[in-house]
This record gives sequence, C-alpha cells and structure tokens, in this order.
Amino acid sequence: MIPRFRSFALPLLLAASAAASPLEDAIALFQAKQFPDARAALEKITTAEPANAAAAYYYGETLRRRSDAAALEDAVPWLEKATVLDPTTAKYFAAYGSASLLFANQKTSLSAANKGRDALEKAIALDPNDLDSREGVFQFYHHAPWPIGSSSKAATQLAEIKKRDPDRWANLSISTKVRAKDYTGAFKLIDEILAKTPDNYVAHYQYGRTAAVANLNLPAGLTHLQKCLTLTPPGPASPTHSNVWNRLGNIHEKLKQPTAARAAYESALKLEPANKAAADSLAKLK
Repeated sequence: MIPRFRSFALPLLLAASAAASPLEDAIALFQAKQFPDARAALEKITTAEPANAAAAYYYGETLRRRSDAAALEDAVPWLEKATVLDPTTAKYFAAYGSASLLFANQKTSLSAANKGRDALEKAIALDPNDLDSREGVFQFYHHAPWPIGSSSKAATQLAEIKKRDPDRWANLSISTKVRAKDYTGAFKLIDEILAKTPDNYVAHYQYGRTAAVANLNLPAGLTHLQKCLTLTPPGPASPTHSNVWNRLGNIHEKLKQPTAARAAYESALKLEPANKAAADSLAKLK
C-alpha cells in the first residue's frame, strides 16, 4: 500500500519541475521583445554565472537591441564570449558574426570584419543549412575589396544557397545585380527563372522592383507585380503583398498616375500598417 504522504509529495515535485529557472524567465522576456526587462535579468545571471554560455548569448542579444550608438560595441564581446564558452552552438557564432560585421561597417574596422566573417564561416561549418550566415559570408566576399574579397568564394556561397532555397537565391542574385545597376543582367536572370518556373513569386516581384528602381519596362513591371498578387508568398522571408502594393505605387508614380499610386500605397498600409516605405511615399505624394 502506498503511504498517504506521497499523494502530497507528487504535486510538489511536479510543481518544482514545472517552475521556470531565472534564465528561462529571462529568455521568455527576450522572446516577448521585452528587451529592457530581459537585459536587467540577464545582467544579474551573467554576474552570478560567468560561465553560462546561453546567458552570455542572450545578454549580448539584448544589448544589441538597444537604440543607442554603443549598442553593437557593447554587445559584440558578450556574443563572442558565448562562442568561447560553447564552441559547438551554431547560433552563437551566427549572432557574433553578424554583429561583428555590423560593427565593422559602423566603425570601418577591418579586424571586426574579419572576425565576423570567421564567425559566420564557423556557424556554417556547424550548421550547413544556416542560410542567414551563408548570405552574410556571400555579402562579405562580394563587397570586400581585393585581396580580402573573393568572387569565387562569394559564388560558392550563392551556389549553396541555391541548393537549399532557390527563391532566396533568386532574390539575392537579382538584388545584387540591381545594386550594381546591372539592370540588363537583372532582367535577363528574371526572364530565365520565369521561363523555367512561370509562377515564381520572387521573380515576378523582382521584375517589378527592378522596373521601379531602374525606371525601365514600367508597364511590364506593373503586370508582373499584379501577377504577384494572385500568388502566395513562398516563405516568411519573401516580399509580402504589402511590399508588392508599395512597388505598384512606385511604378504608378513614375507613370504619372498619382490616383493609382495613392490607392496602391493605401492598400500596402492596409495590409501592413508598419510598412514605412509605403507610408513615406504616401506622405510625399502630391
């Protein structure tokens, strides 16, 4: 026969196991985007547990989300510390690498840039499917001057991204050509993609975006963007229908169609009130 006291002990044990740790509470605050509260809690934890890699990582991430100019400078050492304490977790290296590259751009620091590249490459080695890190490495090698930059290494990352996410590859490849003002190359690549996959959402969007940016092929740009509105964005990182409406507004403006442009911007904001590009364009529209 089971002694009666065990009926009381079991709920107490269950309650104890269900109680969240201070770190779990702090992570919950971080995930809820309550960054100041999370930061305060994590500062205490990192002081009490200096060898806690997860605490160092999340503390660095909360520092990174401050709005002041020193946010990255304060965050980078903590994100680096997380990688030292736990060199087996890809997301620690990814966070440290991306923050280091942003800091490098902010301070024009070659040392920070190289550390950021190395950290992202380590993240990829630990998790080959980390496409954010692959894109970061691509951007580094594509934009860095010789002898640090490398077109072949950039191409390698782009090919690996294409294997894993063709839509992301298309978006990145076309955007790269547009930034370089290679509009002919951008349109050619889009046409090649659409010849193989006529309902490729990203390619249709990028045609419209390229037309708007380059002020070329504007009627065709409208057609491609209108096609986008009949398709479903393929993933969470894809341009939204709000983005599509914003680009429609851009083209209508260039075609001297202010009424249609206003309606497009309003549609963009109706879908996504936080669409700053559409809000700014609407405010400037005469």
